[in-house]
Amino acid sequence: MDENRAPQLDRWRFRFLLVAISVVTGALLFLQEWYVPPTTNSTYWNGLIAFGLLGIACDSSFLPISRISFARLGTSVAFIPFIASVLLFAHPWPMVASGLSAVVAQTVVRRKPFLRVWFNTAQYMLAVGLGSLAYQSLSGPVGFERFDFDLLPFAGLVLVFFAVNQAAISMALRLTSDVSLPEIWARLVGKSLVYDLISSSLAILLAFLFIKLQVLGLAVLVLPLFFVRHMYQMNLQVEQVNRELLELMVKAIEARDPYTSGHSLRVAEYARSVARELGLNTKHVDDIATAALLHDVGKIHEDFAPLLRKQGRLTPEERMIMQGHPVRSAELVGTIAEFRGRVQGDIRNHHENYDGSGYPDGLSGESIPIGARIIMIADTIDAMTTDRPYRRALTLQKALDELVKYSGQQFDPKLVAIVAKSPSIRRLLGPHLTSEVTLRSMQGAARSLRGGTRAGS
Repeated sequence: MDENRAPQLDRWRFRFLLVAISVVTGALLFLQEWYVPPTTNSTYWNGLIAFGLLGIACDSSFLPISRISFARLGTSVAFIPFIASVLLFAHPWPMVASGLSAVVAQTVVRRKPFLRVWFNTAQYMLAVGLGSLAYQSLSGPVGFERFDFDLLPFAGLVLVFFAVNQAAISMALRLTSDVSLPEIWARLVGKSLVYDLISSSLAILLAFLFIKLQVLGLAVLVLPLFFVRHMYQMNLQVEQVNRELLELMVKAIEARDPYTSGHSLRVAEYARSVARELGLNTKHVDDIATAALLHDVGKIHEDFAPLLRKQGRLTPEERMIMQGHPVRSAELVGTIAEFRGRVQGDIRNHHENYDGSGYPDGLSGESIPIGARIIMIADTIDAMTTDRPYRRALTLQKALDELVKYSGQQFDPKLVAIVAKSPSIRRLLGPHLTSEVTLRSMQGAARSLRGGTRAGS
């Protein structure tokens, strides 16, 4: 796993972390005794060169983990030759090989900026170095005169390597984003750790083949290595395609109303941010964001088409029809097994008011699912802070004033308090706030959000 892009990467806290990792890496590299093989030992030097080239090839075959929304991360199978090198070469050569591989792959092949090359190289070397220390402390055999394998030292090596690697990435993301460390860690571990631990067993085979066949043994394992990479890629592509299909469906619905273009995507981001600040677990946060993305999909039914295109106020009869969209949306989403239950319930109840005056079920207070209460606020925030046919967008402060005004009536007071002081909401809203409005416009917007003008939000 390596870091591909974190927001505001030039923060001094990130640089402090980078220096700290580099200092520890340097201590591991230079404060231990070096084993220097004789220059006549061509097998040793050829092996190091071969492992370095294999590391470059593996780290160049980088896969983005696109599902992590707050930063672009990536993974490669470079950890397999890095771990295998610890079984074969004495200190400090595994660290040197991994460092040189990272520098070449990320500078020459992937052309990453200097700070990112430095960070990824340092954290690779630190993970290899500390993993090697764990392996040696557990009396793991090192050398390629004969194959000698011990499970316990190898398990220690693998666990330390991934713990250090993912801890370094997690800390870098924490220092350059407003996402909590537990959520970052959960997403990193949840995305790839199982695959990584299973794939690590190939390091044993790689070491065995090198001992038996030398450089030819590495060539034998190239195909399985890139088969593992293909497994990673297929899994990531399935997730990405599923997400893109959902977003495509949402865009098709919003195409009927140019004033709601991008509405569902923004609501999903606001809802994710509020759920995250509320301290919900990662799976629950993702479910709420998914429900927010799909909260209006029921409007794809033809019954709603003329109402979405209507420029003026809706009649009472038209408002009754429009108020059926949460049920239609929940029914449509329920055709996907994965979304039945919590996601479906959040969508059905996202127009329930905290005082029980909402629809379709007249729920109130804590009986409204927390996801639905969050989506209600996120939906309203976006409606107030974007231009509509009947009014101009509100400023952020005026939108917050409206939330406070109807706290306890339309909105959960606890969630209103979170949103009112949320830095992430302010950051997300920044690009979408376009104009000041008069007091009359603001009051008209509030009435419309409570169902008086148009139910297109």
